Amino acid sequence: MWSTRYLTHNPSSDSYSMQRPRPTKRSIYRRRRRSLKRSLGHSILSAGLAAVLGGTGVWITEALIAPQASQAYTSRLDLFLAREAEENYEALVHRAEIAAKSGAQRSFNDDLLTTIVSINVVVESEGITIPILALQVNREQWRSHPETYFWAAYYPTAKTLLNASLTISRR
Repeated sequence: MWSTRYLTHNPSSDSYSMQRPRPTKRSIYRRRRRSLKRSLGHSILSAGLAAVLGGTGVWITEALIAPQASQAYTSRLDLFLAREAEENYEALVHRAEIAAKSGAQRSFNDDLLTTIVSINVVVESEGITIPILALQVNREQWRSHPETYFWAAYYPTAKTLLNASLTISRR
C-alpha cells in the first residue's frame, strides 16, 4: 500500500494511525526554506505595520498636543502728506515721523499676527510727490524702542527736491 499523510485504517489493529512517509534531506531543506520565507515575510509585515501605526500615533499625538504654527506677515502702509504753505523741511520731517509712528503703532495693535511693519511716507507739494522717509520695523524692535527715528530711513534728496519745488512755485 502507498504511504499517505492521511489517517488510514490498519487491519491488524482497530485503531487509526497516521502513516507518514519518511522525510528525505531534500524535503527537510524545502520545509525549512519555506518556513524561513514565511517567518521572514511575517516579520517584515509586522515591522511595516508597527512602523505605520507608530508613525501615525506620533503624528496624531503631535497634532493634538502641539498647536499649529501661526503665520506671520508684513503690514505695508503708504502715507501721503500734503505740504502746508510756508512749511520748512524740518517741520515736514517731524510731521512725517509722527504719522509713521502712529501708523506703526496702529498696525501692531490692530493685528496680533503682524510681525513687520513697512511704512512709506510721501509728501505732495505743488503736484509733485516725493518720498521723505521709509520705516521698517519688527514687533520686538518696536517694543524696545517705539520711536520712528531709530528705525526710519530718510531720503537725502527729498530736501533738495522739496526746496526746488518751493522755489519754482514762488516764481
